[in-house]
Amino acid sequence: MFQLTTNRLVLRDFEPADFDAFFATTDDPDYQQFYAEEEMTRPFWQQIFAHILEGTTEIPRTSYQLAICLPDGTLIGTCGVRLEDAANQQASFGCAIGRPFWGHGYATEACHTLFDFAFSQLNIHRIYAETKARNGRARALAEQLGMQPEGILRQTQYFRGVWWDTAVYSILKSEWLHR
Repeated sequence: MFQLTTNRLVLRDFEPADFDAFFATTDDPDYQQFYAEEEMTRPFWQQIFAHILEGTTEIPRTSYQLAICLPDGTLIGTCGVRLEDAANQQASFGCAIGRPFWGHGYATEACHTLFDFAFSQLNIHRIYAETKARNGRARALAEQLGMQPEGILRQTQYFRGVWWDTAVYSILKSEWLHR
């Protein structure tokens, strides 16, 4: 099992028994407001989770979507990098923390460790994130990690009766190493 550790956290591969705790991180109105209704169902997240589990055994491995856990084993969220373009060393990034664990710096701590790993061990050149432009928490995390705003993709999705813009952020390996 793949694992990274920080002072307060363990980042590890998901296991099948983790699904309910994983799903619980999505079961919050503040989280759900940025997703279409059909993306907030248990079957939808079961498919995502099955894909995450498959990624832990692929060779070569291109996805590191990890469980964020407290030292006592409590699963509090997830963060990951996924190699999207191997030839150009581009990886996408995402993070989610359950509401009871917001405001403690866990996301920033976990993502710093994940970025260190991605840039040093996976030879990633650029990590990027896409989030709804209205998602202030996700955008603040990207900025705390030193990611630069690349722009706003206008009206990329329609759900909940409105068009949603997408904000794109990225950080380059050279920027990460010299921060």
